[in-house]
Amino acid sequence: MSRPQTIVAATDFSENASRAVRQAAYLARAWGASLTLVHVFNDSVWASLRAVYDLPGWADIKPAETARTRLAALAEQVAQEFGVTADTEVRIGRASQQIGGLVTARQADLLVVGEHGENWISDVVLGGTALKVLEATRIPVLLVRQPVPAVYRSTLIATDFSATSERAACLAMECFPDAHHALVNAWLLPFENSMRMGGARDEDIRHYRDREFSIVSTRMAECAKGCAHLSAHGRLERLALHGAPAEVVLGQARAGGNDLIVIGKHGGEVIDELLLGSVTQNILYHADCDVLLSA
Repeated sequence: MSRPQTIVAATDFSENASRAVRQAAYLARAWGASLTLVHVFNDSVWASLRAVYDLPGWADIKPAETARTRLAALAEQVAQEFGVTADTEVRIGRASQQIGGLVTARQADLLVVGEHGENWISDVVLGGTALKVLEATRIPVLLVRQPVPAVYRSTLIATDFSATSERAACLAMECFPDAHHALVNAWLLPFENSMRMGGARDEDIRHYRDREFSIVSTRMAECAKGCAHLSAHGRLERLALHGAPAEVVLGQARAGGNDLIVIGKHGGEVIDELLLGSVTQNILYHADCDVLLSA
């Protein structure tokens, strides 16, 4: 696992997308990485808008050309603010397919996106287009929420001890070696409610909780040992917390003031490699800070 050297930032020129572009430029400068800005123009959506609103003068507008002009201006702004030269590309079609195709063509190491924009409608989680991009992309994806670009100083790394979460931990510590990293596992006693219904006493529950905590703590130590060498100057903290995973991660991130949550796209129980796990979706939707998804 190494720092990304080829970054793609997607924009629809919305405010949220602008945040993503600026954070991508900041990271590109910090890592010495190349940066490509991409905008996807959906011609079918444009045709629908023209049919609905039929405003005077729209017939003469060439939106794809307008997009290229705006994207070139955005690249110039990035160059002036961050000293980073960004390539630009406007593609036509469905955003999820076109962004995925560009990521593959450029052999990108990181995709940076905003939460959603004015064209990413029919939202269910984050926005339909955004979710499809996150699911289909086989590289790490950074979802940007914070308005000011900055290096991440405090990360929360969610782990369920799966291979995906191990890659997430290594990615976070390689990319941000000076940060304080909190490795967090949320655990529950299997079948605790059923045990209570079956007549288990509180002391029985405590006994099995203690045993489960001991097992989790051992696995946490093993996980931390496997990636601790990646943190050059930062600190790795281990937290095994009782509770539902999404609730624990979100609550701990808020309590700890973390500026980045790092999580795998799914846990070990998910078979389909392209499917975002329900815990991951929950965190993506509710987190107050930026979220880095590891593939």
